[in-house]
Amino acid sequence: MAFCAIAVVFMHLTVWRWIAFRRHQTFGHILSYWDSAYYTAIARDGYSGVLFAFYPAYPLTVGFLGKLLGVTEFQWVGAVFSTVMFAGFLFWCFRASRSGEVPDGLTPKSRLGWLFVLLWPVSYIFHSHHTEALFLLLSFLAFFFSGTRRPVWGGIFAALCALTRNQGVLVVGAAALLAAWVETTPARRVRALLIAGVLGALGVVGFLTFQSVVAGSPFAFVKAQQNWTHVESVGQVLKAFVFANPWQSTDPYNVLWYISWWVLLIGAVLLARRQPALGVYALLCLLMQLYQGEFVNTFRFAAPVFPLLFFLGDGCAKRPRWFQFAVVMGLFVLNVATVRHYGLGEWAY
Repeated sequence: MAFCAIAVVFMHLTVWRWIAFRRHQTFGHILSYWDSAYYTAIARDGYSGVLFAFYPAYPLTVGFLGKLLGVTEFQWVGAVFSTVMFAGFLFWCFRASRSGEVPDGLTPKSRLGWLFVLLWPVSYIFHSHHTEALFLLLSFLAFFFSGTRRPVWGGIFAALCALTRNQGVLVVGAAALLAAWVETTPARRVRALLIAGVLGALGVVGFLTFQSVVAGSPFAFVKAQQNWTHVESVGQVLKAFVFANPWQSTDPYNVLWYISWWVLLIGAVLLARRQPALGVYALLCLLMQLYQGEFVNTFRFAAPVFPLLFFLGDGCAKRPRWFQFAVVMGLFVLNVATVRHYGLGEWAY
């Protein structure tokens, strides 16, 4: 799998380098599209205005490293940092899969399980200037320690997740449930649940405290998102399923994201039957997207939900060879297309 990971990264860099050459742009310019530009602004200048919408762990870490190393182009620092975090995830996950001590669903059981993560349409975010690689590693460690009867460390890493992405609050709950799930007596289950849950909740409190100190309000991130598209009623949530919200589109890409969301949702339900804590986590991550009233972020929302991608890959590995080949080729084509879109500055999440 190490070779496959290196090959995928090399492919992405080659596509971007070619685009930069053809458009007479610097490579660093390509690494600064969309949310990456906001992370750079936070790393360079700190928080203000709409930047409070973004969680602090990743951009502040990149800013610290960049200033420590004397690097002013923070997108490069972020890309290298994310690549290291992604490599760390692959290393720890592979090591855990060989130990045989982890709970079911936390590591893949087939090569396709690995490939579903490596070839997921937006896997480029794991080695570019984005938060997902850091969140991927932190969430894996939170689940790993919680699932191996070490709720203190599970709670600590869950708390760090809560400082990294909005899905982090779901990691806190899932890590606490997983810590309780693997225990053998009611008393130990309650103890593990409380330890992991309380420690993880400190991350949520820490985020709200950070917002209060820096912005003057614990909910500054909500105000910063007021101009983003989001639903204001249950009716608009329901309208999203029939493309009836005014900001939705029925172009082929939106239809693809919509279909993908349903496939992921079905997978999350099936995963919950096998491992409730991880399955519910995946399910809630998908349902969280409904707040936007559209499905344009489906690929990115699902990218760090590695238990779901492992589960889907392992399930695919049980199908006929022709089906496996078709799915892998489909993921590969989508991966290349999405990388190209990002390199061109088009929507690619």
